[in-house]
Amino acid sequence: MRKIILQIRTLQQNELKLLFFYSNQEGWENEELHTTALFLAHPNDFFIAYKEGKLLGFILAIKHSQEFGFISSFIVLKEFRGLGYGQKLFTHALQHLKGCQIALDSVVNKQKLYKKFGFVPYFDVIVYRFIIGSVTLPSSEIQTIDFDKKLSLKNQNPYMINMLLNENIEYKAVKKEDEISSFALSFQYKDGYKIHIESLDINEAITLFFALSDKYKKGTAFYLQASKQSSMLLAMAKLLNMREYNKFVRMYNKIVDK
Repeated sequence: MRKIILQIRTLQQNELKLLFFYSNQEGWENEELHTTALFLAHPNDFFIAYKEGKLLGFILAIKHSQEFGFISSFIVLKEFRGLGYGQKLFTHALQHLKGCQIALDSVVNKQKLYKKFGFVPYFDVIVYRFIIGSVTLPSSEIQTIDFDKKLSLKNQNPYMINMLLNENIEYKAVKKEDEISSFALSFQYKDGYKIHIESLDINEAITLFFALSDKYKKGTAFYLQASKQSSMLLAMAKLLNMREYNKFVRMYNKIVDK
């Protein structure tokens, strides 16, 4: 019997459109801006698979450091499912991240597969939905600034630099003593916008949230992702009466105590 060889190689930038197309076919809320910025920062961590010249699937195995990696966008095309190819593709990702603590976000019906590879669920990752105009807070005395290339890019990792330099994002920050103490960016997402906030101060975070969202008309949806690792964002979501929109389970292959 002829052995069928599964070819797995790094994905090229011009093939990102294939990843976006099949992500949409899966009904995923694909964030093309985020994924493109991630590719530019980690081009060797995106994988595409073929079998006898036919596209089979994709997987991202992002090596953020020598100690930590993240797996996402794991897709096996429908015609190849149930044949063991998914396990081979996933194993390739694990080998790429060998030695790392690896995390992934799973929907409920995929947890059984990941548990076979030693992954354990640890906490929920929640996407909240906020409707502009649903909550009004007193005016903040905290001042915000727009994008300042020298200040805003200082100490940022390659992924975030790519995000911040994208002309399709909106950006606001809080500056203290010539340093950025908190910042937020937003971009189009589903029927509205998704916001990402980097802050250790809930008052600065809320100020940034409204600095970005106030430019849009009432009724516009804003989405915020939070987990127990970002307790400040969870507190903000509760304070602003945000509604839970979606939920994933964060799973790890091992917990490393430092």
